[in-house]
Amino acid sequence: MSRLAAIAVLVSLWTGVATAGDVAPRQFIDLDQPGAFEALRQSTPTHFEMVRQIMSGVTQMAATDVPGWIVTNFHARDVRYAPTEKSYPKRRLSFVLDDTRYAVTP
Repeated sequence: MSRLAAIAVLVSLWTGVATAGDVAPRQFIDLDQPGAFEALRQSTPTHFEMVRQIMSGVTQMAATDVPGWIVTNFHARDVRYAPTEKSYPKRRLSFVLDDTRYAVTP
């Protein structure tokens, strides 16, 4: 019986470790808001530089290539790049860096 208990503990520990990487973002920053980009520059310079590079690159590539490019080059999670209802054909980009979700209409 103790062997069964040990296996149950190991399985529950493994499950906890496997899901730890899927932590929900704690912060949301809408970069379309006035002053948000400058505030990011002041508060988190490393994210500011990544976001600057992402925004520059997105405008130079096909929409279908954007999510994979951002994941590969910036290790972002949950990348979405979809047309907006309000200003079609513009697209809304959102992605997670560390524990922060960013959204912008490039």
